[in-house]
Amino acid sequence: MAGNYWDKVTHNRVARRRLLRSGAALSVGAAALALIGCGDDDEGTSSGPANTSAPAATSAPGAPDPTATQPEGLSVLGEFTPSDGEPQPGGRYTRHWTTSQNYDPVGNWNEGTWLGGTNVFDRPITSREDERRFVLEAMESIETPDPLTVIMKLKPNQFFHDIAPVNGRALVAGDIVASQRYSRGASANFDRTFIDDFLESEEAPDDLTVIYHLKKPNAYLFSQNMLGSGTGQPIMAEETFETLSSATQVGSGPYQVEKATLGVNYLYKKFDKFRESDKGLPYIQEREIVFIPDRQAQEAAFRGGQLDRWSGNATAEDSVEADMGDDITKVEFLSFGCYFWHMNMYRGFPWETDERVRQAFMKLTNREQIKSLGYNDDAVLPTGLLPASLTAFQLDPADPKVQAFYVEDPTEANKLLDAANFPRDRTWDCMASTAGSETDASAQVWQQQLKRGGVNIELSNIAGVAQLFQRWTDNDWEVMHQGSPGTDTPGQALRNQHSKGWSDTYWRFGTRDPEVDRLIEESEAALDFEENHALVLAAQLRAMEIWTPSPMLLTSFNNVFLSSKMQNYEITQVSPAYHHTMWVKQ
Repeated sequence: MAGNYWDKVTHNRVARRRLLRSGAALSVGAAALALIGCGDDDEGTSSGPANTSAPAATSAPGAPDPTATQPEGLSVLGEFTPSDGEPQPGGRYTRHWTTSQNYDPVGNWNEGTWLGGTNVFDRPITSREDERRFVLEAMESIETPDPLTVIMKLKPNQFFHDIAPVNGRALVAGDIVASQRYSRGASANFDRTFIDDFLESEEAPDDLTVIYHLKKPNAYLFSQNMLGSGTGQPIMAEETFETLSSATQVGSGPYQVEKATLGVNYLYKKFDKFRESDKGLPYIQEREIVFIPDRQAQEAAFRGGQLDRWSGNATAEDSVEADMGDDITKVEFLSFGCYFWHMNMYRGFPWETDERVRQAFMKLTNREQIKSLGYNDDAVLPTGLLPASLTAFQLDPADPKVQAFYVEDPTEANKLLDAANFPRDRTWDCMASTAGSETDASAQVWQQQLKRGGVNIELSNIAGVAQLFQRWTDNDWEVMHQGSPGTDTPGQALRNQHSKGWSDTYWRFGTRDPEVDRLIEESEAALDFEENHALVLAAQLRAMEIWTPSPMLLTSFNNVFLSSKMQNYEITQVSPAYHHTMWVKQ
């Protein structure tokens, strides 16, 4: 019998992560999964779905943890780097970031997803790519009595940080309602998909109950860009709304701001009244973010012990792994990220209405060469318009329509451009990534490939995220070669093909095809996995049939290197994730 999306999708996962050098990760077997059920939270285990629309999660006492590396009562589902002995409270965890334009967790992806979003602000759930599918955070339970109703119960005795103007008051359900209403009205909201397309209204019938009323069923309700969204679901205090972008961040999360200099250094200290403090969580006393824009400086800081976490390009990673040996732990992921070239479909350029131009650009593109020369082969080629990590939604490579899309043919490309009267005497601006990055290198490869058709592009490297967002906002680009976030479901990546996109900022490169839009929207509301699956495949095929202005190029590996003193790091690429049980070996 056909099951709901969340019942089926976790059985179609690719093994996206590998823990190297430090031994096997902790996990539970299939028998334990069958016994425990899915949707675990930090209080223990949870029941399975109560209906066929989406999983309901209710907390229940968990069995004692047999691993001795996590506190009693915590779920053992998931995978973690090894722990050498009992957790030791205290210590500091330092990682780098490149830039952040302000402190706003709703409008600024950096803050909502990685910086304040993993330290200062709590949220209802965090998503997972494994069998759990999500982890309850501020919520004690979530139920979906019908496909249009989400009932969430807060864990009791939660408090905001003791920082003005909130001053440590209790967190109540009304704060979540107010946060959603603020997000709905925020012009700078980074990801509006849930708030605009799915959330009809929200209410708080009492201080511990939040009810979301949906406009339509949501197949991806528990995913990283819905209830698990970094920018869409932070729990904020209404007293801070007017100064979110400029004042000290105040939330109810595991850490509170000790000091912060925008774009220079953030220091967070453990919040003593955090909802899991009775379990000693989080273990780490301080977390620090050091802003280092230069990639070589980032690597040097990690090698020198100033950073506990680092990610680099493939060449640098090979060198670091060889040189540092047992002093580091490497975790390797096949990314959720999306890597495209995009054509601007809202400035009257030739490719906007003439698909022959889009087809020609594709026939001049050699993805294998981009992977080899741009990414040092540290990537794989997806079949279709979704990251290769979403294996259940890859298209059949034997399908003649799929094969035709990937045929490289410069001769045919030139004929198509001639027929379209494409202006070869013009040089097009191509917004590329930061100079020296893998994405920049692959853009240079693509630049040379296009010359075979007399197509000239000039790369304009962005100087930082602030400039990137400004150019997106101002629609100040012609073509671009960029990466973008993806998630644990097809939802966000497929929205790149939708005329509205998934963001008020990052869009204008969708197909502008009503049929593509219809298929995508229907897939998002299809709770039955087989129906959702068929619609996702059909949307990809339709977009490819009309020569999408946003073809997926590759899926890179997204590797994380940790200092060996970092213990029990949860191996997940979903963000945000709090990593409460990570600890520092002193």
